This record gives sequence, C-alpha cells and structure tokens, in this order.
Amino acid sequence: MPQAQPADSGAASTGGLTDRATALMYVQMNPPPGNEDGFNAWYDQHAPARLAMPGFLSARRYQAVEAEGPRYLATYDLEDVSALHTSEYLRLREDEKSRDREMMASIPMIDRRVYRALDVGQPWTAEWTDHAPYVLSVAMEPPPDKIEDYHAWYLEEHIPMLLKVKGWRRIRRYELVEGSGLPFMALHELESLDGFGSPEHQASISTPWRLRVAGYVKNRERCVFKLLRGF
Repeated sequence: MPQAQPADSGAASTGGLTDRATALMYVQMNPPPGNEDGFNAWYDQHAPARLAMPGFLSARRYQAVEAEGPRYLATYDLEDVSALHTSEYLRLREDEKSRDREMMASIPMIDRRVYRALDVGQPWTAEWTDHAPYVLSVAMEPPPDKIEDYHAWYLEEHIPMLLKVKGWRRIRRYELVEGSGLPFMALHELESLDGFGSPEHQASISTPWRLRVAGYVKNRERCVFKLLRGF
C-alpha cells in the first residue's frame, strides 16, 4: 500500500506561492464575549505581522459556518516548521506579550496547532486560488495498527472520489507536530458548499472502505469555515 509522503525539500513544485509550504500553523479561537468586533480588528493586525517573518508564506482568516465548534480559524502556510523558531519570530512573540496581554487574556479559547505537510507535490495539493472561499477541516486519530490502512484509504479512494464532488478543488493532509489536536488532519479547499449531500459526496462517504475506517477511528473532528480575509 502507498505510504503518506512527508514534506521534502526536494518535492516537485506546482508553481504557486504556497507550493513552497511544507508546514502549517493552525489556530482556532472563540472571540471574547461582547467584543467580537474588537477581536476581529485586533486579529486583522495580528496576522499580517507574521507575514513579515522569515518562512511565513501566507495567512488566511476564516469564520465558522456551522453553529458547533470553534468560531474562528487562522491558517499560516510555512516553508518549514523552523519558521516558528527563528530569532525574528521569537522576538515578535516576546514583543506582543505586553502589547496584546489584555486581548489575549479576554479570549476564552485558543487552540494552536503546528502540522507538517503530507503528500507534498501530489496533484491534489496543487494551488488553485490564492485564498479558498471555504475550507473543511477533518482531523482523525486512527489506532497505531490501522495508520497504514487509513493513509491508503485517503490516497487510493477518498481523495479521488472527493475531487469529483462539486466545489472540491484542493486537499492538503497533515501530521501534527505540536499542539493538542488529533494526529492527522485534512484541509479541504472548496469553491462552494454546493457539493455536500450530492450523489458524488454521498458516494465518497459510503464505501465499504470508508465505513471500515469510520469504525476504527478513535476520535474525529470536523469543522467548516468561510473565508473572512486573506493576507
């Protein structure tokens, strides 16, 4: 069975800006009660400051579509995980401690995760737009003895079927390296939400292999977000 391929500096590029990305910083937040406008104004300044740092390629902010789950998501494409350990970035974070103390203390939920990219250079990871209008985030935790089967299902069946669904444009898969999230996450970039519930979508989640995976996955997280702003 094919194995998930880790990020590799020699991976083929498909020509877009974020094709250089081999890591992702993924931050979910809930806004302070009664100060959502202030939170959004603050984050619209917070995110661009990171793009001035070495190794940060792009940033996007999203808002939840569904009622359950985190309300906001920010994603940062990174050349490599080492972008989070440069002297410039560490100095920025230190400078922000005093400046942003009040806002950070008022935010009831911050979930920061760092991932390394899988499948780098594969056709389904090729950039199709600067900022996807919607993203579907699906994280899973297969048991250790099923990880190979889990990756094979994604690569051999699930991704090919999803790319036939209306609205699906890009799928990037990741493995957690820092944070409290589940070990594997797929970020699906969508042109629209029209494909959900379609015959093609129903087929992709109803195969015997998919049902087998659903039966052994210990934990699963699913969130849908719409684009607020790209940087």
